[in-house]
This record gives sequence, C-alpha cells and structure tokens, in this order.
Amino acid sequence: MNIRRVTQPLSYLLRGDLRYYYYAKLAKNLELSRQSVLELQNRKLQRLITHAYNTVPFYRRYFDSNNLRPEDIKSSSDLIKLPVMTKQAIKDNLEELKSSKHKKLKRITSGGSTGETGVVYKSGYFLQMSHAALLRNFSLTGWLPWHRSLWIWGAPYEHQQVKDSLISKIGIFINGRLLLNAYNYSPRDFPKWTGKIKVFKPEVLYGYSSIILEFAKWCIANNITLDSITRVVSTTEKLVDRETIENAFRCKVYDHYGCREILSIATECKDGNLHISDDTVIVEQTDEDHLFITALDSFHFPIIRYKVGDVGKKPDGACPCGLNFSLMNLEIGRVTDNFICTDNRKISSSALSAYISTLNINFVQYQLIQKSVDTFEVKFVSNSGECDNDKQVFIKALEEYFGKVKVDFIQVEEIPPEPSGKRLLFKCLVKRS
Repeated sequence: MNIRRVTQPLSYLLRGDLRYYYYAKLAKNLELSRQSVLELQNRKLQRLITHAYNTVPFYRRYFDSNNLRPEDIKSSSDLIKLPVMTKQAIKDNLEELKSSKHKKLKRITSGGSTGETGVVYKSGYFLQMSHAALLRNFSLTGWLPWHRSLWIWGAPYEHQQVKDSLISKIGIFINGRLLLNAYNYSPRDFPKWTGKIKVFKPEVLYGYSSIILEFAKWCIANNITLDSITRVVSTTEKLVDRETIENAFRCKVYDHYGCREILSIATECKDGNLHISDDTVIVEQTDEDHLFITALDSFHFPIIRYKVGDVGKKPDGACPCGLNFSLMNLEIGRVTDNFICTDNRKISSSALSAYISTLNINFVQYQLIQKSVDTFEVKFVSNSGECDNDKQVFIKALEEYFGKVKVDFIQVEEIPPEPSGKRLLFKCLVKRS
C-alpha cells in the first residue's frame, strides 16, 4: 500500500482541511447517470442562488430591482436572467459581493494571462472544495493523489516562499511532488532537471504547456528517456504540438483547463475529450463562444456567470469513456510567449503575470511586449485618470527580475485580438540565440 494514501488525507485533516473528504464525495459522482448529474447540479445551483439572495447585498439588490426571486433560477438555462460578471464588474462591487455570513475570506488574484487581472475572494470551504475538484478531475487522466508528480511550475514569489524550507521538504514527502522552477529557466537547466527527475521517479509530469514542449524537444534532441513518467498533464496555456510531447515522454498527454479563480473547470479523459466538472461548475457558451463560469461552491463570494476571458464550445453528444459530464472544446485559451533575460535565460510569462497580479495594479487590461532584453512596451487600458503609481509598480516588478529596464507605457481604448483571433497578451520580439 502506498503510504501517501494514508499520510496525505491525515496531514490535511489535522490542519482542519477537508479536501480529501470532499474528494471522496466528488469521486462518487463520476458514476452518476446524466440525469442524476443534472439534478445534482440544479440542487447546488438553487442552494447557491438562495444563499446569494439572502446574504449578498449585490444579488439581493439585483433580484429585488428586477422583480426576481431565488426560485426563478432552477437550472443553468435560467442563469441568463442574471448579470454577466466581468472582471471589472467584480472589482467595482468587491465589498457588495461578500456574503454577510462570511467569516474569513482569502483574496485571490488571477494571473492576468488574458490581459485582464481578476480578483475574487474564497472561503475556506470553497478553497477546499476547489482542491478536491482538482484532485478528482485529475483522476480522469489516471493521476491519483498519491502518485508521485513533477510540477514544471511556479510564480517567482511561490518559489521564494518554499525554496529549501522545511515546510517545502515535508510537503514534497507528503504530497509526493517535485517542483521545478519554470519561472526563470534556460535549456542549460534541463540536464539538472533530468537528473532530479531520474532520482525522484515521478509518474506524472504537470505544468505549463509551452515549457513542457520545450523540454520535450530537448529530450528528443538529446536522446533522453524518462521512463517513470506515465502521463503528462498540460495546463494554464493553450496546448500545442501534443504529438511531440507524447513522442518525448512515450505516454499520453492530457489537457486541463482552469484558472486561479476556479481551479478546475474541465479535464481531458482517456478518449481525448474535455469534460466539464458539472458537479462543481456550470459553463455557459454565448453566441460569440465566450465562456461564462458559475462556481457552485462559492457561497461567501458568489462567482456567478463569470466571464473568464476564454473562448470555447459545448458540443452535444456522449463520450465513449462513459462519463456523463458535459463536453467542451476550448477553441481559444490563453496563449503566451515567454520572455528573454540576460544570459539567454527565459522568464515564463504565465508565471510573471501571476506575480504581477498580486501587486494590485489598477489597469483594466494590459499587453506586455518585450522589444529587447531590457526594453519593454506596455499597452494598457485604464479607468483611472492618474496612472503614475501603477506604472512605477509595474516597472519595479519587471526590474526585480530583468534588472534595469526601459518601459514605454501606451494608454489605449482597447487591446484587440491578433488577426488569428487569439488574444496574445505577452509578446517577445527578441531574437532567440
């Protein structure tokens, strides 16, 4: 028996964290019929809406002013009666969106990889349920909580907090997780990564798709095989060149879709289809294919009809795998372009955007373009008349990791998508050597 099957749930339970209890409950939902899935989803939605009406000033006011009652929202098709919550709309109503019953909420900022930073608050319950859903959804790929995993991951502040700490070492032992710094890296680090992987022997490789692909190409070019890895799970960025990754690691690649506000929205199954986590979220698709997400366990700061910033479709039909959760095609997800710093090292734009999002910069949207190793251009949309402080904070964040830089700020009315339709918010124009 794998000792982590015992130590993992126990270690969290001793801290008052019930994520493994919720994980076990959510795992049972994978066996439900389609009708039972919809009935469960509707019950959870009605409970969320009732709680929002009774305890959240924003929704109480909206319902009353529009002659609505909580019982008018019975299923996902009724959500159209409620307002779409953009990231800016949430920022404009932060305090009014908090439940009067909340005790302690944790502020969560999104990575801003779509160019628009999001802010939400999570209760302890929602945090635990979010992690439980993540663990359960990973099981669709065959990744179980006690499997040893390699994470090519990390915003800079996350690595600074855990680097060489006792907590980090205990966490690696309990969770069976090895973290490699994908924030500031170079292909020259790949031999060291390979050595650590061969010693640690992870069964799962998880992380940013762009860096996994780069590492995969290096492994192929150098005839490196990592036999312990039995599956790769890509996240955060749009998955491209799946075949190269599968050839490098000689296993199947799975796609996972989520964000910092809602950790797990959809996960790919063994038959190659993305399944929406219907028992924890509702995904709406508009006529323009924008995605609105409702988090069914976000009681104390309701996330209802949240415009996450990505584009996709919800096709009809059943999956051969037998899972009765909705299907989704992620047409346009977050597309990134990593940056170059001194000595030809690279900075993950996904990680950098996560770091910048913690700094409370008041840009509605921004696009960061690297023109040379020390020259950047920032196009930004702002509702604030005075942006000097935001600009200085932005420059300081860049200089912390790139050294002295020159930054040109250009205020614009909007940041349009690329001709391809993709919203590329991080551009590197520096020629790789």
